[in-house]
Amino acid sequence: MREFDLNATGNRANDELAQKLFQGGEQTVSLNTEEARRYLDDPRFRLMDPQTGRRLTRQQLEARIKAADTEEKIHQVQAALQSDADEYQHLINFWKPLPQIPSREDWAQAQEKKSFEPQFSPPAEPDWVECQAKLLEELTEKHAAAGLGKLLPHFLSKQAAEMEFPTAWPEREAQLRNAHAQQVQEYEQRLAQESAAWDQLETDRVAWIRRLLAGDLEEVHHTVAEVLQGLRFPFKTHCDFFLKDPASVYLHLDLPEIEDVIPEAKKEVLKNGDTRERPRPREERNADYARLVMGQCLYLAAELFSYLPLAHLVQVAAYTQRPRMRETDPIDTYVLDVPFEREGVTQFNPEEQHLVSFLARQGGRFRVLPEDNSLAKIEPPSWLTQADLEAVTK
Repeated sequence: MREFDLNATGNRANDELAQKLFQGGEQTVSLNTEEARRYLDDPRFRLMDPQTGRRLTRQQLEARIKAADTEEKIHQVQAALQSDADEYQHLINFWKPLPQIPSREDWAQAQEKKSFEPQFSPPAEPDWVECQAKLLEELTEKHAAAGLGKLLPHFLSKQAAEMEFPTAWPEREAQLRNAHAQQVQEYEQRLAQESAAWDQLETDRVAWIRRLLAGDLEEVHHTVAEVLQGLRFPFKTHCDFFLKDPASVYLHLDLPEIEDVIPEAKKEVLKNGDTRERPRPREERNADYARLVMGQCLYLAAELFSYLPLAHLVQVAAYTQRPRMRETDPIDTYVLDVPFEREGVTQFNPEEQHLVSFLARQGGRFRVLPEDNSLAKIEPPSWLTQADLEAVTK
């Protein structure tokens, strides 16, 4: 609820809010709309315009309230639209930052098993001084609560506790030592189990790395499948792959359609706090779409390079579905065919390098139409044979 400043004069009132605001004489106060209406109707107070010093009429107050409500509405709508704009920017730049790509030295070091570091500590031995003090306190309370002890001075109960302590402590100490020994045993069992599980994971990890470094094509195939299956995109997409050797991976990427990821209109705030939609320029929509799908292709290449030490090429053929102009036209429209090289992707800086220029330097095949920034149709890649297509569409 919006607040605004008014001048007010009046006597001390009984209600808590009035006592807080009005202590006699004239004061400038901040009121929300509900409070302003309430005090305007209260004969004990006079609300005045702080600029003119004149008393406010109901009509003037209602106008101020309406203006304050409108300002609050505009503020809330602007915040919501900014949140939508931030989410949209996150969508088209989802691929930043790119995954880190390990160097040869990183892969060599990764073959060493990492030591197990438990995330829990061994149980601490009891603080015997504190335990003895606690037992003495318990014995004192017991004697103070028993029989005539309720009527006797506290020091007599403490004396009785001190006399009993030598016989009570050995039993308490044995209980504490047994409990601590049980905790130590449980700790050692957990440590042994988790250490063994960690050692097995490290053994499997090192074996996996060595298979990749040895060029095991079956392991490369399995790793690519696991990586692609585990990726989560903020839109609907699909990617198939082919392998010819451990150094080359070929991706067949089904891109999101522009209508599914790039809004055709954007909202703006009116003076009354309402919103209206305005069509986004086609050039702007197409440029955003090109940035998103080019970034997706680059992200996929970087992700695979980060898992495959021998891979030097990730070739991406990307297509989208567009309406047919003729019955004989294919639905799938290829727009990108880019051979990403490991060194180029490793050195790419999205904050300093232009994405379109980078794809072109990588030898990418695509066409951005200058009249509207759209990605034009290209011929299907020559490396993508009919057999490949049949294999991924079965």
